Amino acid sequence: MEKIFDESTWDTYISGYTFYDCAILSEHGFGFVLVEEKDGDDDDDSAPMTRFIAMKIDNPIESRFNGSETNGFSKTTIASSEHSRGYVAVDTGSKVYSIDSERMGDERAIDRVLDMSTYNGMVGVIHKVVRAAGQVYALGDFRRIYRRIGVDQWIELGAEGAGVPMPAEIPSSSDYDSSIGFNDMSAFAKNDMYAVGGDGDVWRFDGKKWHNCPIPTNASLETVCCAGNGIVYITELNGSVWAGRTDQWKKIADANLTAGFHPVDAFWFNNRLYLGSQQGIFAIDEKTKKVVPLKEVDEDAPNPTNGGRIDVSPDGRFLLTVGPYGACLHDGTKWRRLFSAFDFVEG
Repeated sequence: MEKIFDESTWDTYISGYTFYDCAILSEHGFGFVLVEEKDGDDDDDSAPMTRFIAMKIDNPIESRFNGSETNGFSKTTIASSEHSRGYVAVDTGSKVYSIDSERMGDERAIDRVLDMSTYNGMVGVIHKVVRAAGQVYALGDFRRIYRRIGVDQWIELGAEGAGVPMPAEIPSSSDYDSSIGFNDMSAFAKNDMYAVGGDGDVWRFDGKKWHNCPIPTNASLETVCCAGNGIVYITELNGSVWAGRTDQWKKIADANLTAGFHPVDAFWFNNRLYLGSQQGIFAIDEKTKKVVPLKEVDEDAPNPTNGGRIDVSPDGRFLLTVGPYGACLHDGTKWRRLFSAFDFVEG
């Protein structure tokens, strides 16, 4: 099979950067966020550049890639958009970049499209952009959720009467914004969605309003997955996994992952829960009921250089993963390494 990159295209699109996040539309269509590598001894104190790459690997190499770079983006996440057949990336400051069949480039930041004011006059931040029930959402602090409705167009769910309720009283603690608000969202359908974050903050949307889902933990919640087996899986900051629905939850796997290794993505694929992090992929060992590196239960799993952040295609047939130096694809039967920086390192 032809290599996805040759030396010239690797130097043009990837060299000098590491991969930060990924999104997938199909077996042959992927989007990536890359961050510039900075030498720790470099006197340049400017922020790293961010690069966005979309690729259709079944195209001829001269039309295979579409990419651009920009500055001023920070901790940017990306999601595939079924509506436009492209990708939408949003950073913590609500800046937006999109790549689709009609255009590629910066859009108006969400806080320039609508009022993102939250508590005490503070401007909200975005924790993650996700695809749920076929639509793209940006998840913010203070339980704010923003749905993308088009180029330069977002709506905060509260403007539709479908906002997540806030507590009657908000403590004055300076870090209260991190105790409520959402880090992830997943859906069985547009009238059955779950959002999680903060300190044990779990909510379910029934298509009209949000309902609090009491869960017996006050731990910081990082991911949620509405799985194909009808169960909702939620992970804590340390990687421990809860399973259930509405107000019935049970811890099904313990973990003690250190900061930086915690899951930030969770997807159900091929009858297994995959947990993606910036430091590799994890899964549940059914024998020990522990969260372990995926290689302990799947010998062919990618290593952390070529696997970590994950996404599943809208049709559920393919799992894409990217590590800092490469990417792999699972087609439901086996893993395939797509590309690796080590293919382009002399010696």
